[in-house]
Amino acid sequence: MTYLLKGEWITIPESYRRARSGSNDSAFVLPHNAVRGRIGLSERSRSPARGFEMDRTTVGSLLRSTQAYCSELCEKETLDCGIAYYCRRFAALPEANQFREVLIQDCSRIQEAFEQAEAWFQQRGLFCHRWVPAEGRATTELADFLTQQGFMARRSAAMALARWVEQDTPEQVRILPARAMREAYRGTFIHAHAPGSPATRELLAEASLERLDDPQLDMVVALWDKQPVGRCGLYQVGDIARVMSLSVLPAFAGRGVEQALLAHVLALAKRLTLRHIFVQVDETDAPRRILLEEAGFVADREIVEFERDRPGSLGVGP
Repeated sequence: MTYLLKGEWITIPESYRRARSGSNDSAFVLPHNAVRGRIGLSERSRSPARGFEMDRTTVGSLLRSTQAYCSELCEKETLDCGIAYYCRRFAALPEANQFREVLIQDCSRIQEAFEQAEAWFQQRGLFCHRWVPAEGRATTELADFLTQQGFMARRSAAMALARWVEQDTPEQVRILPARAMREAYRGTFIHAHAPGSPATRELLAEASLERLDDPQLDMVVALWDKQPVGRCGLYQVGDIARVMSLSVLPAFAGRGVEQALLAHVLALAKRLTLRHIFVQVDETDAPRRILLEEAGFVADREIVEFERDRPGSLGVGP
């Protein structure tokens, strides 16, 4: 999409726009060099899931929704080659301290960009846990450099809903709004075995509880005979809907709880007549991917993120 910026027309990639329905902060957020470089990615692409022209790519939509979600938890500042998200209160969480929408057009500047980002976080007494390249910008040179700095590549499949699928759900499962079941929602973190230590899960629970009143987020809790056993959410950014935080306690895996949670949030998306519904799943999680395919999702491209643990940190996962 083309914008008039400082008297000059420039093309801004869709992945940099942050269109948020009903928000005054609905313009776009982009690194400084996205303007200076006058880059442009195709605004429209054909969805392999739906077979019609859409103005959102699957990867771009997921990156955009994550950017919007992080903006509610963190403060942010635009640097030369990306956007720094930071939150001192949740310093140990990668979601709260990361460098996103990284765009380095000249590979000879990777070292410079890295040093700038490191210095920026260090000046605030923080540690940058994660680097996330802008859509289509996860270059081999950047991956090699970050690996040398102690980062590990984490690859996820970007999936889009292709069809509505009716699913049977166990009679023992009740799905209730997390806003009305805050202690039960907290329990889905505390009683899980992952990610990380009990302290990690406490921190994740605290950060997640703060988000429950977000009008763009509909989070639900699954109860099995009154015991909280899982959670899932539907997060909306403009016309994008993202399924997120699908998690079930290990003792209840394989009993249909995940299917019940997924069916519930997808039914909500259908009632809201949302056309673009996406989900991100770790490429190593084959059972979860099969579950999503059975629910009507199809895989598009991959999302690559680079993450590292701070020595002595909580070692939080996604």
